[in-house]
Amino acid sequence: MSDYFSLVEGGGADIDCRRLEGGLAAVASNVDLYAPQAERYANTILQRFVYAETDRCSPKATSIALGILKALGRQTSGASAVASQQAIGGLLELARTYYVPCDSADTTPYVSDICSDALTCIANAMLLHPECRSRVAEHQCLDNIAKILGATNGDLTVEFLCARCLLLALGTKEAAQYCVEQHGLQNVLAQTAQAALNADGLTSAANSRFTPQQVLAEVLKAALSLCTYSLQWIHDTEPESDSSFPQERAIEFAALLDVSLRVLCNSPLEAHHLSSAAKQAVGIAMDFSTNSSAEIRELWLPGMATLQNVDAIYDLLKGIVSHTTSESSETGSCADNVISEYQDELTPLALVLTRLATEHPDARQRLFLAIYPEGTIDYSELPENRPGLSAKLVRLMKIPHGGMLPGAIGDLLLALLGHDIKQFIMAVGYGNAAGYMVARNIAIPSDIIEQVKQQDDESASVDPITGRYWDQEGIDRELASMTDEEKEREAERLFVLFERLNKTGVIK
Repeated sequence: MSDYFSLVEGGGADIDCRRLEGGLAAVASNVDLYAPQAERYANTILQRFVYAETDRCSPKATSIALGILKALGRQTSGASAVASQQAIGGLLELARTYYVPCDSADTTPYVSDICSDALTCIANAMLLHPECRSRVAEHQCLDNIAKILGATNGDLTVEFLCARCLLLALGTKEAAQYCVEQHGLQNVLAQTAQAALNADGLTSAANSRFTPQQVLAEVLKAALSLCTYSLQWIHDTEPESDSSFPQERAIEFAALLDVSLRVLCNSPLEAHHLSSAAKQAVGIAMDFSTNSSAEIRELWLPGMATLQNVDAIYDLLKGIVSHTTSESSETGSCADNVISEYQDELTPLALVLTRLATEHPDARQRLFLAIYPEGTIDYSELPENRPGLSAKLVRLMKIPHGGMLPGAIGDLLLALLGHDIKQFIMAVGYGNAAGYMVARNIAIPSDIIEQVKQQDDESASVDPITGRYWDQEGIDRELASMTDEEKEREAERLFVLFERLNKTGVIK
């Protein structure tokens, strides 16, 4: 039997449906043979099945044709044909026309594949030809994707593909604004994510290409992109607002905060890492303040279980921190390769906890007791050697090449101490806090040596440089054991450090 391209390029005007289906099947079974001329054959499919209905004689024929187009579209040249405005618009119209919800009584064979294959072709084109993402961001294209997603009702494959297309298309604040104002996309995404979260652990549909966990993560990625670009246009119109959603706008996005907090409370660490869904969820949660409306505050701090979200986020942070510091070198300083692997997860967790501790006294008290279980700070040990999580956080804070993580950890510890810089220096030691304070442009109080003294009894006071009780005998022993050369090197190091602090204005 002749393959499809031979049939149509041979000039056959009236080819019966059975021959078309057979010719398409012949191509599909050996599609790699057509890869060298992928663009040419992709255009043939587009011309006869997408731009027109010339060969769209049956759902089976259309489904096989789009399967071929999907395979050709994995080639850069084939994807270039799909990347045109006409192709994208036509494929989305086709997807919407043929989409049948998974709970529909319509069980016509091949119909469901048409929608998913059309969306796959578009997603592949956006990945291989990023310039075409702006074409998908055209209003009519966004309309079709939003309407398909809103009608999926548990079709995991279509939900994933719609979310992927939205993630790649939502690259401007204008696109985000349109999706929010015209389609309430934030609510559509929240409903889809909640359904995937509820389905997590259940057996996926036999014909689904994706698991509920994969769908949840992809939907939340699109939601995070929507939040990011929505904040841009909101802050353009409301420049006085801070980095979070203003009160009225936060209510519009409340459903996304709700599902994100549910994810964080129900997503244990996976091999000491946040799950893919949790990574997106914490990014979304960062955009909401507890000082917003009563509705948002209730989501963050729900009635009978006020601090459950605080505890869940802290547990995630604690699990990762404990693992990263246990993998550090024997000296206790974390290796750069460990930090590079985890800082993108730890930083947003620390930032969210900092906001909670700053805005809510009960959250601050809960976190302080979690990090300092005795309810007080043990000054008999150096801050980086104390038992518990506080020492591990101090080690992370003083990493010289830790990216944003040391700053985020410093902010958290400072918030737990009521943003009192003297108490902060006393708790962590200026030697550990110096890098953080320089980065944050925080000056040392001129009277720190005299005023930063904590006494458990009348004879014990805290050295603000080390964060430990003064131990003159220990200092004398250490000095006595040093050679003249070591003393000279140490003096030079201190001189350089104080010169740097003086030039940067930290010491005034």
